[in-house]
Amino acid sequence: MRSFFQEFEKDDDGSIIRCKMHDIVHDVAQYLSKNECCMIEVKDFREESMNALCEKARQLRLIVTGRDTFPISICNFKKLRSLLIEFDDVGSKLIGKVIPKLFDELMCLKALGIRGNYRTSIEHIPKEIGKLIHLRYFDLSNNEKLIKLPETLCELYNLQTLNLDWCRNLEELPQGIGKLINLRHLMNRYTDSLSGDYGGKTCSLEFLNNSVHIESLWIKGLKNLAKVTDEIVQLKNNKNIRDLGLGFSGSYSMNNDDEAILEAFQPPPNLQVLTIQRYRGPTMSTLRRMTSLTNLRSITLLECQECVHLPPLGKLPSLETLSINRMFSVREVGNEFLGVESGEASSSLSSIIYFPNLKTLWFVGLLEWKVWDFGNEDDTCTIMPSLRSLKIEYCSKLKGLPKQLLHRMAPLQNLEIEECSILEEFYSKGNGDKWQDISHIPDIDITGTYTREHAKK
Repeated sequence: MRSFFQEFEKDDDGSIIRCKMHDIVHDVAQYLSKNECCMIEVKDFREESMNALCEKARQLRLIVTGRDTFPISICNFKKLRSLLIEFDDVGSKLIGKVIPKLFDELMCLKALGIRGNYRTSIEHIPKEIGKLIHLRYFDLSNNEKLIKLPETLCELYNLQTLNLDWCRNLEELPQGIGKLINLRHLMNRYTDSLSGDYGGKTCSLEFLNNSVHIESLWIKGLKNLAKVTDEIVQLKNNKNIRDLGLGFSGSYSMNNDDEAILEAFQPPPNLQVLTIQRYRGPTMSTLRRMTSLTNLRSITLLECQECVHLPPLGKLPSLETLSINRMFSVREVGNEFLGVESGEASSSLSSIIYFPNLKTLWFVGLLEWKVWDFGNEDDTCTIMPSLRSLKIEYCSKLKGLPKQLLHRMAPLQNLEIEECSILEEFYSKGNGDKWQDISHIPDIDITGTYTREHAKK
C-alpha cells in the first residue's frame, strides 16, 4: 500500500520538514473534514454564509488584510480548538484591538498561532491570555515588535509548547514561567534581546528545576552569566530533555568565562540533539566526557570562532549527524577530532571504531582550514565506517580529503564541494590530480569559482 504522503524532504538531522499529498487523497481529506476545518480570507468573508459553514468548525485559519474589518463573529465559534491567524501590517492593528475579545470567548482553544512575518508584528499580548487554560500549543514566532509577555501567560498550566522563535526584541520571559509545569518545548531561537537577567528578579534558569517535562530547550546569553550557576550543572538531572541549545552570544570579552561554563555543563542523560553557538573558548576538549550519551544523534557547532581544534567527538556511539559551521580559527584537523588520547598505545587503537554511526558530516566556512589528516592510512583503526554524505562548503584553503574516507570499500554515497577552490582543482572530474580518489562515489557535486572558470576554457 502506498503512503498517503510522498516525496518527503528532510533536514540535516533527518527530520521530515516537507512532503506532498496526492491530489485524490487531498480531495478526500477535504471532503471528510469540511465540517471541522476551514480557511477564511477576510476579504472574501460573508457573515451570513460563513456562520453556517464554520459554526461546527474545530480548526480555523484566518487571513486578515488591512483592507478589511475583523470578523468579530468568529468569537461565536465556540467549538474551535485550533486557531491560526495570519495578517499584514495594517491587519495587525485590527487583530490587536480584538485579541482580548477572542481570548474572552474562545476559552476552549488548545492550539493558537499568532505568527508575524518579515514585515509585520503584533506589539503585545493582553493579560486575557490567562483565560485559555486548555491551551497546549502557543505560537508567537516572528513577532519582532513583541517586547514582553504578560505574567498571566504563566497561568496556562496545560501549555506544552511555546514558540518564540525570531521574536528579536523580546527582552524577558515572565518571572513565573516556572509555573508551566507541563511545558515540553520552549523555542526561542534568534531572540537576540532576551537576556533573562539570570539570577535577578525576572526569569532565571531556576525555572529549569521546576519544568521537568521540557524536551526541547535553547538557553541564550550564557556569556551574561556572572558565574557558573547550579542550574547549568543541574541540567544533568532532567531526563526528559532531548534537544538542547547553548548560546554564548553576547558582548565579546577576552576575559570571558565560556570555558568555565562549558566545563561545568553536564548534559542531560537522554539528550539526542545538541547545538553550541558562539562559544569563545580556544578548545572544547571537555566535550570528551559526552561519550556516555548513548542517545546523542546530532551535534551542531556554530560560530565558535576562537576554537583552534575541533572537539574530540569520535567515540560518541550513536552520533549520526555532525555540522561544523564558521569555526574560523581551525587550521588542522587530525587525531584530536577522533578523540585519541595523548600517549594512547597504538595497539589499543585497532579495537576502536571512531564515529561508528556517523552518516552525515558537514563543514561550512572554516576559512583558515588547510590540513585534514588522520595519519597513515594503513593504520588498523576504523574511521567513519557508516559515512554516506560529506559536504564541504567555503573552506577555500583546504588542500585535500583523508583517504580513509575515500577508499572504494567506504560507504560514501554523496560528496558535495562548494566554493573550495583548491579542492575543486584537485578533484575536478577527469582533469584533477586527485579525481581518481573520488571517481567511484555515485553522487558528486563540485561547484565554485574554479569549476566555473574551468568550464569556460
